[in-house]
Amino acid sequence: MSRTQNNSTVKATVSAGKKKAGAFDIRNVIGAMLGLYGIILLLSWLFLDPGVNPETNVAKEPTYNLYSGIALLLFAIVFYAWAKLRPTVVEES
Repeated sequence: MSRTQNNSTVKATVSAGKKKAGAFDIRNVIGAMLGLYGIILLLSWLFLDPGVNPETNVAKEPTYNLYSGIALLLFAIVFYAWAKLRPTVVEES
């Protein structure tokens, strides 16, 4: 047998009694929450007036919502990619 056949046989034997955590992986939950908050911030940047600071009567910056929303969406993508590339393996019992 070649070396690649040995590796695939070992992997098949080891993974026979295990499965991926899937949707219950905490990284997927965190990614979903970060993505949801990022979308909410982007929508608030588009549709809501940020208002005026009551102490100084200066208009607030709406771009803070944009930057925060983009950052949260990027972190959500990182969490989803992490969960996809290195899945958590749970033993069946």
